Amino acid sequence: MRHSPITIALLLLCKLAFVVTSTEDPEESKIKTSDNHDNELFRVMEGGIEYPYEEVLNVRPLPHNHLLSSFQFQMNSEPFYPGQSLHGFETYDHYTVFPKSLEPLLRRTDVRKLHLRFTRGYWDSEEWGRLPHQGFKSGGSGVELWAVVEGSSKQEAYNKWKSLANGLSGSFCASINFIDNAKTNYPVFSFQPVETNFDGIPLFNETNELYLMHASLANEPICTENLTPLLTLLPSKGKSGISSLLDGHKLFDSIWHNMAIDIQTSCIDNDRYANNGECYFEMESNVDVVAHVPSILSRNKHPIPKPLGGEDLHCDLSKPYDAYQCFPSPETTEIQFSLSDIFGKNISGANDLSFTHSKICASVSDNWLATIKVDDGLFGTDDNCFELTENRNYDIYMESGSTDKVIPVDDVPIYASRSLTGYGQDHGGLRTVFTNPTHKPVRLSYYESLPWFMRVYLSTLDMEVTHGNKEGFTLNDIVESQYYIPSIDRKRSSQLEFIMTIPANSTIALSYEFDKALLHFTEYPPDANHGFEIESLIITILEPIPYQLRTATLLVYLSTPDFSMPYNVIIISSTIMGLIFGTLYNLITKKMVPMEEAEKILATRSIKYKLTMLKQRVVSKFGF
Repeated sequence: MRHSPITIALLLLCKLAFVVTSTEDPEESKIKTSDNHDNELFRVMEGGIEYPYEEVLNVRPLPHNHLLSSFQFQMNSEPFYPGQSLHGFETYDHYTVFPKSLEPLLRRTDVRKLHLRFTRGYWDSEEWGRLPHQGFKSGGSGVELWAVVEGSSKQEAYNKWKSLANGLSGSFCASINFIDNAKTNYPVFSFQPVETNFDGIPLFNETNELYLMHASLANEPICTENLTPLLTLLPSKGKSGISSLLDGHKLFDSIWHNMAIDIQTSCIDNDRYANNGECYFEMESNVDVVAHVPSILSRNKHPIPKPLGGEDLHCDLSKPYDAYQCFPSPETTEIQFSLSDIFGKNISGANDLSFTHSKICASVSDNWLATIKVDDGLFGTDDNCFELTENRNYDIYMESGSTDKVIPVDDVPIYASRSLTGYGQDHGGLRTVFTNPTHKPVRLSYYESLPWFMRVYLSTLDMEVTHGNKEGFTLNDIVESQYYIPSIDRKRSSQLEFIMTIPANSTIALSYEFDKALLHFTEYPPDANHGFEIESLIITILEPIPYQLRTATLLVYLSTPDFSMPYNVIIISSTIMGLIFGTLYNLITKKMVPMEEAEKILATRSIKYKLTMLKQRVVSKFGF
């Protein structure tokens, strides 16, 4: 008996449903890839097939009417076997929630770990406390990229690194392809120092080695062309779930924003050489944004700036006031808003792809009210966490009568600031100040990369104790170990790394000097007088708690030639050459004749004269 294709498909689905529902848990069944691993490929539920994809939004008010919104997306790729060739006739790649644009790039370049950051703005550590995710998901101002690449040699690993940078540049519409030898470094102490031996990172070929490479572009602008490719990597494509809140015009009109992508390779086998086991990629994407709520609400109410009316003014009650005049209050303590006011739109339904529902949590104190708005109704929970389960419009409504009372922020274990010293166009210096406000010593790693045109003199390294016990500390007591690679002109940047211990309740300043090199005129950017931005200093705290922070970028001015002078020379030279050539051309091609002869010649060239001569020839020919 022959069945139709539709009947065969229905039979296969029924068989698959029977296999899935016959497992141990009848409500949430699993399809396991191995007996020793619980990596779930998908689930067949009543509403359809669901995949291992999760998304969470955390909203937290910060002091002085600021709001931190942290978006988190997690997904896994389909399993693959490292030893399996992709060029076979029967082999194929299957994609579900993991982005198809990234997996072939990762496998082609043998990337075992990838970290990409897009960051702009200023994070106020003194007011807002620690960075989100303990700073490990944030980057320096601009674009920052580091990865662990497998290769048989350092040159082969660099070639794969360069191919990775070019691929990411096209995927995210950024200038990552400008990363070259002069911007690439190989960190030793920094970037998760517990994995300096690469324990836990799979190596597919036991004859190869793993190389950690880092680069950053401090002057790279962040715009909507970077956010749109990030949204296309998500299964929902920014059309549903919490990702539908993300809008470039609202996201980048903020005080501080950060976009991060972290990908690591995991294998079922615990052995480091997992060339026969089943592996997959784990990807986590984060978007963090800090917005000043009163400014956004005021801009929504008055798109065109104008003076506020009397009903919108707030008086500072701690100073003298009366019915006619008062000192304006810098911040209001009563506020009410919705996430749609901050991001410009509602949440478009729930995410139907993931095992778990989309989740939104509001970390607020008791004097705050946080509710979820479903269509026209408001609902609340005890823990201020809400799950999106239906394809309806959602919104989060928050209000408070005393915004100065928020959940206490976590104290930063150390503060760091970096500045330029010296003057002139030939010499300069760098000074980094570390402040430890705690009662325990802080052990950290110091990572700094300087461009080749800043020629560092490590012999001028000096330490100064500006606060605390100023006696009894030397540079050798503070710096445990150091790693330094000098720069090579136009080929390699300077790399400086320290392992340091900052004593409790003290402030220490490290400083050193450098020379400024001269550039070729073709090496200056179009805005040469703007200066050259230097990437951030990266500090990773090892003890007592893991934490990572970055300083602000620096702007270094080099000796810049007067580019208007060549322009003036070209204009004057062209004018002189034009006059000389025109004069010579006239003398060579034109004939000098008296005025009377010139008039006769012009008379013979007129149309009337030519018609008269034609008439005479016709008359003479026919004999009229």
